This record gives sequence, structure tokens and C-alpha cells, in this order.
Amino acid sequence: MNNSNFLALVAQSLAVRFGNRLADVTVVFPGRRTRLFLNQYLCQEMPPPIWAPKYMSADELFESLADKTVADNVQLIVDLYHSYKKIYTYKHNKPLNETLDEFFFFGEILLSDFDDVDKNMVNADALFSNLEDLDRLKDDFSHLTDRQREEIARRFGKAFTGSSELQEAFLNIWDILGDVYRDFKQSLAARRIAYRGMIMRDAAENTALDFSGQQFVFAGFNALSKSEETLFLRMKNSALFYWDSDEYYLNTEAGKHIRNNIIKFGSALDNQPVNNFLSQKKKITYIASPSESGQTGFIPEWLDSTGINPKNTAPDSAIILCNEALLPAVMHSVSPQKTENVNITMGFPVTQTPVAGFLSLLSEMQTAGSGKNNTFHSKYVLPVLQHPYATLLFPEASRTAKKISEENIFYPDINILKNEQIFARTTDAVSLCRYLLEITESVGKASETSGQNISRENVYDGLYKESIFRTWQTLNRLHGLMQTGGWTLEKPAFLRLLRKLLSVTQVPFHGEPVKGLQIMGLLETRSLDFKNLLLLSVNEGFMPSGNTEEKSFIPRFIRRSLGLSTTEREDSIYAYTFYRLIQRAENITLVYSTDKNQTAGKAEMSRFMLQMLVDRRLDIKRYQLQFPVQPMNTPKIEIKKTAELMARIKSLFDFNTSPGSAKPISPSSLNTLIDCPLRFYYKKIEGYATEDEMSEEIDSSVFGTIFHRAAELLYKDIHLHWGNINDKSFEIKPEHLAPLLHNTEHHLEQIITKAFTEIFFNGRKTDISSYNGEQILNFRIISRLLKRLLQFDINRAPFTVLGLEYKISEEYTISIPGTKPQQDIRLKIGGIIDRLEESGGKIMVLDYKTGGKGKQYKDLGELVTASSNRASHIFQTFVYSTILVRSNRFNQPVVPALLYLQEAGTDISPVVLHDGIPVEDFRSIYPDFEPLFLQKAGELFNPDIPFRQTVIKSNCEYCEYRELCKIKK
Repeated sequence: MNNSNFLALVAQSLAVRFGNRLADVTVVFPGRRTRLFLNQYLCQEMPPPIWAPKYMSADELFESLADKTVADNVQLIVDLYHSYKKIYTYKHNKPLNETLDEFFFFGEILLSDFDDVDKNMVNADALFSNLEDLDRLKDDFSHLTDRQREEIARRFGKAFTGSSELQEAFLNIWDILGDVYRDFKQSLAARRIAYRGMIMRDAAENTALDFSGQQFVFAGFNALSKSEETLFLRMKNSALFYWDSDEYYLNTEAGKHIRNNIIKFGSALDNQPVNNFLSQKKKITYIASPSESGQTGFIPEWLDSTGINPKNTAPDSAIILCNEALLPAVMHSVSPQKTENVNITMGFPVTQTPVAGFLSLLSEMQTAGSGKNNTFHSKYVLPVLQHPYATLLFPEASRTAKKISEENIFYPDINILKNEQIFARTTDAVSLCRYLLEITESVGKASETSGQNISRENVYDGLYKESIFRTWQTLNRLHGLMQTGGWTLEKPAFLRLLRKLLSVTQVPFHGEPVKGLQIMGLLETRSLDFKNLLLLSVNEGFMPSGNTEEKSFIPRFIRRSLGLSTTEREDSIYAYTFYRLIQRAENITLVYSTDKNQTAGKAEMSRFMLQMLVDRRLDIKRYQLQFPVQPMNTPKIEIKKTAELMARIKSLFDFNTSPGSAKPISPSSLNTLIDCPLRFYYKKIEGYATEDEMSEEIDSSVFGTIFHRAAELLYKDIHLHWGNINDKSFEIKPEHLAPLLHNTEHHLEQIITKAFTEIFFNGRKTDISSYNGEQILNFRIISRLLKRLLQFDINRAPFTVLGLEYKISEEYTISIPGTKPQQDIRLKIGGIIDRLEESGGKIMVLDYKTGGKGKQYKDLGELVTASSNRASHIFQTFVYSTILVRSNRFNQPVVPALLYLQEAGTDISPVVLHDGIPVEDFRSIYPDFEPLFLQKAGELFNPDIPFRQTVIKSNCEYCEYRELCKIKK
């Protein structure tokens, strides 16, 4: 690094001034990180061994001078709630109905305001007591955000629509804040705890402090609070002050605090300020990115442009995140091939680690997923079982999840779930907190001993383990507070509080702090200098943030007049940090996003970039990131039938090739082959299974299967009651059915329950009392359809049932063009007819249809040609009829029929129509239809006909393989 770097200059000065007496010096920085870099520079200035100075942050300095300790922020808000509740009850002569959870947001703002008041040593009594007398207050509520207005309205139980009502509520708050402030501080002081501003004020006002005989060095400070300024002035005779500034910005808003500080405290550096900004040659590049997250895609190119060696160890290059939410994306964009040494100074958010996701699933299960009889609903249990951490604690997790899904167990009990720790019941917020705490501890122990640990080279390994510990700390703190803090929460309130605490909890990275590429947030750059800089999200709203006054209930004009933090002050701090960071840099790349959606409306470059842009002394190049956009033309997928694939097809379906293992082809499979050959390939040849999603909803296919099974059970029961069970066929008469139609509720309920148990619950015994609303609705619909079926049969009886779920099949020899006779295919085609019956000397092939419509066709060719309205139901029953005719099982007319259950019970005939004319004898159609469907079946074995994707979009609508084909919904 250049020896003109600020910390290098400080090190040179300290080496000259103190030499071997550095151990007697205490160096104070705004933050903690700078000490590591200063040590490095001191080692360069002075030959080792040397004793390093004592280092402190400003916060540590104040804490060392106080007789109190900084309390936990949650505990502070709880104490503030108690003080507020106490004063409110006394002042208004009625209890405060507001819960701690409802108070929390308001309490955070009050605590922040109290902290700001004390840091800047404002006369709090005068501030709070005189506010209501200020005439301007009645006209100035513009500083409040909508959320704050709603908060005030909610607190006072009124719907505020005008400024006068809002003013009245606001004044009522201020009427008690002075007493709340005093009571709150007294309660904290009695326990020797405090918030940070309280400690700073105590130290600044303590005139008994004596700093004589001590040597302090203050380096890298900018804007000082009133308490800092007061204390530093008292220490002035025992301290040296090092300020970092540049002539370029000293007389602008960026330099106003430094100007005042140099005047008040002097400067320990000679020739201050310097002129690095313009004297050093700079390469400045502005880049507009079309998306916020897309900025990280530029990182590899930036690393190449800087010429940084992948093995570089010098900490002279940095990626600065103005929007720290980009950290995970940045981490993924920094490749080890580009740079081996990376140091991340920011914390990784716990909310983006697996343990936070696991706790979220457990919490949802314990609240929304809580069911009857001490059970949890499977909708919330399954995600828990499928989480990797559940497997660590419960080796049978995946097997249990499979059992629940396969058996449709909607409320699994502990006998099924088995793990009593994960699936323990919690009754209140305290037990829920203890439950999450114990599970987090178990996960931590299991992850240490598990053989599933990630490679040690992977940064996420230690990161995830550390996140478990940080989460455990947060839960342990909350549990202790709830047990000893005298406050209670409901489960939802506790979970909101937990989410809030985890959202601000970060996991620190461990690495070589002064080695290689640095990745950090803007405020972490204080006092540091880099040769190569990449700043991301340099957008107005991030640089500067400009949200100071949104976090306060103190009106803007009062904040400004009393010297409290204001937006203008924060903007000047951001301006100084920005310009100071780049004043010594050589290669500077500033990236901003132009996407309003991803940046919450902050789609403009920072005002600081605009200020530099109009400075003609700076040579700035401007570019725009462009991501290649290509039209989403879904390519047609085609699977050619190679020799290897043909061998697989024959082994699956050709009985000549595999006489012992070949499978018959059903009419429904032939329908799939006609509608979409590619779907047939995925399903029947590749065997791609779709994941069965457990659902309490009954889709149309499952509904139809349950009805078919119930109808079969119903007619088997009739056969058992009225016929000889040894006979395969039995006669149906009207008197067999009429009693069932009129006195059938209990009997049908038993039959349908059995069908539900077999089909939907996979054999697990259930009864209708355990069904949910939708299941009961489907139960009743099936009952109604069965009654319609009974009425339909009463109108047609007598007839003879030849078979229920009647299995038929027939072998065919198919010759493939271009092959020799010995290579002919022996194919078996067959399936199951819902009901085969004889009536009036005719054989009826009857298929039940619970959905759909239409039993008419015009031309046989349309039955084997893919189209959006192809009559696939007719094709299926025609195949059954073809097999019956070919087998010569019955020397009688064969009548194909489709019974649409919504039409059953009426006088409509189920017989299939050919252009409006009933097909009363399929034998007349058989000679023309059989060659058509065999030709279609033969295409499966034709090597010249590939498996093509359907061109009929409606066929893709409910296809389980649409994602494989990249079909949009």
C-alpha cells in the first residue's frame, strides 16, 4: 500500500513520538477493526519485537469510565414497557391495555430517542415538558411515517383521520414521556445497568474523572456526539487527535464536522489537510445495472480488470456493499479461481442459514399446525421431517415422512412420529421458547458429531455451525428474560419477537483480517484505504440512507434546534465516509441499480456520484451492464429411437424379445401414445415417477378411482346377497336394487368408507368422523353418484352382470415396415372393463365416467389422431370391444357404452354414437377400427418415428412432465 495511507501516516507519527513507549499509549478508534491494520503499519515502521499500544473503540472507552454495564436491548424495552405502563396508569387513572408485543415497535423508537437525547446531552426535562407549549407543533407532523401514524392511532384506539386528532394523541404521549424517561433511568440505575447513551452521558458529565498521567490517541473520528465532544475536550491535554481529510471535500457538507474538530482539538498530523483526491491519478468508472442482484455478476470481470493476482495477499482491494443484503450473492460471485484470499468483515445474517429455516418450520407446526387430540397436521409435519436437521436428530425422519404421505395420515400421532423431542407439544410462549432452545442445542451437538459435515475448505461449514450457536444464544437470552423478567407473551407475539431478534443477528466470519480481498459494509471502511475499490448499490437511499427521522417521534425542527441526529447530519456523515474512502484509491468502480422493483424505488445513482459527475477535473467513464435477453422459445423435444432405445422398448413390450417380463399395453397407455408420444416415453419407458404430493384435496383421478372401487364393492355385495358367490355372473333385478336406493345411507356409507380407506388412505382404517370438510363433500358426492347408478340400473333391469372390473387382454403380431418376419413384434394389449353385462341378447362394455362428456364421434380416424377434442374415452371402450370381438368369447353383438354419472338416472342411453346413430353392434366397426389402432400401436416399434412432443397445448395443461418440456403454466 501507498505510505500516504491514513493509518500509515498515523503509524509513522506514533513511531516518531513514542518510540518504544507505545505500550503506554491508548489508541481510540470509532470502531474495532482499524486496530489490526494499524498494528501492521507499526510493524513496518518499527523493528520487532515491540509492545503494541492498547486499543479501544469509543464505546469501550465510555464503558471503561462508567459504573454501569450496557444492558440487553430486549431487556431495556421490557423495562421501558414497565415504566411506561406505570406512568400511564398513574397519569390517566386507568390501566394500560397494551401488551408488550404491541408496545415493542413504539418502545424501540422511544429507546432510540432517549439514547439520542442522552448522547447529545439534551435537557430532557425541558424537552419533554415544554413540547406541548410549542406553537409550531400543531402544524408539523410531516416527519411521521404512515406506520408511525398508524402506531399512534392504534395505541389510543381511535381512527385518526385529521391532523388535529393526531396532534391530540401525540401531545398525550408527550405529556407522560418526561416521567417515563426519569422512571426508566432510575430503575436501570438501581440495577447498575444502562443503555449506551446513558453511559456516555454519565461519563461526559462526571467531572471527577482524571486523565492526567495518561496518553490517549484518537484517530479516524468524524462527527462527534455532544457527550463525545465533551469528554474529548476534557481529555485534550492528555491526547493527540488524528483527523483524516482532503482539500477536495473539506469545505463541503462532507467536511463540516472535520473542519470543526480540527479547530477545537487541533491535528497531530503535519500538513493537514492533504490533497490526495486530485493529485493522485484515478480511474473512475460508473456502471448502471439493470437489477440489484445482477450487480454481483460483474465481480469476476472487475477482478480481472484490476489485474489482482489470485494468490494476492495484500489487503489493497475491497468490495464495499452499500446494501448489505447483497452479501450472500457477493459470496457466491467471488470465485476461488479469481482470488484465493478473501476476508469478509461483515456478518452473515442468521435468517439465511438452515437453523433459522428449521426453527421457522417448527414454530409454524407448533402454532398453525396444532391439531386435535395432541397431534400436528401433516401439512406442517412433513416440511419438518424433510429438513436436513430433522434427519440429524431423527434418523427415521424420511421413512416416517414417506409413511405419512403414502398412507395419507393427516394427523399423525406420536406413535407414528416417534421422536418425542421434535414433536413435543408446547402450551405457551415459555414452553415454546424452551422447546426451540432444546432442539437448537440438540442440532448443535448432532452437527458436531455427525459424519455429514461439509469439507473444512467450505466457508459455509463453520458458518452454519456458528449460526446454530448464535441462535441458541438468542433463544437462551429470551428464555431467561421470560422466566425472570416479569413479562409474558402469547405464542404469536413471542415468535414475532424471535424473528425480529434473529433478523438483526449476524454470524461473524473468521479469517485473516489483513490479508487479500476485503468484503465489507460502508461504515466498516472508516480510517481504511484501498487501491482498488468496487462499490455496489451506490443508489440514493442506500448512499446516503436518509431514514434517520423516520425512526423518531421527536419533530424535525426540535431535533435540529437541540443538536439531535437529523437527516442532514447523517447525510454529511455518509458524504465524508464516501469521499474519504475514495480519496487515495486509484481504481474506483461505482455500480448502481436502475431497477425500481428490486431497490424499493431507489433506482437513482447517489447524489455523491452526481456531484463527482459534474466535476470536470475528474475523468469518469460510464457503462451499463447488459444481460443477454433471448426470447423464451421452447425448443421442440424429440427423442430419436436409437438401436439401444429400440432394444429397451422391445424388452419392455415385445413378448418375442422378453416372453417372461414384457408388459401388456393398456388402452389408456395407447391414449397417451396418441396424445403425446414424448409423455409416453417419459412415463412408460424411462419410468419417470412424479412425486406424490400429500394433499387433503381429492383430485379428479383419485375421485374417479374411489368411485370405481365403491361401485365394484356395491355390486359385489349385491351378488353376495342375491346370487351364488361361486358364479362369476349374476342377474340384477329391480327388486334387488330398489331397497338399496331408498334405505341405503348406512349401507352406502360403509361401502364408500371402505373405498376411501383402500384408495385414499392406503389401507389405514378410518371413519367419516375423521374426515375434513372437503373429504366429507367428496364422500357425499360419491354417495349421490352411486344412487344415480342404482337408479340407472333399476330403469334397465333385468340384466346379467358378467364381470366387475373385468380383465381382458389379447395378443397381436405386428409387422414393422423394413424388418424381416422373424423380427415381428408380439404385443399384448389389455385392460380392465368397469362392468361387462348381458342384456337383450347383447354384450355391453360399460365404462363409468365421473367427469367429462361426449360419447359421439364422426370418423374412426379422428379417434387415433391427436387433437384438442379427441374422444379418448370412446377410443378406450372401442379397444375393449375390439379385444372382445377378436377373442370370440361371445357370439353376440358387442355394444360399447360410456356412462357419464352426471347423466345417470335419466333416460339418456349410454351407448356410443356414430354421427348420432347408436353403435348397437361393434362387430360391424371392428374390421375398420382394429387396423387403425394396431397401426398406432405399431408406431411404438418403428425406429423411423421418434418420440415427439405434442403440438396440442391443451394436452400439456395437466401433464406431470410439463417442467421437463419447459412448458409455461
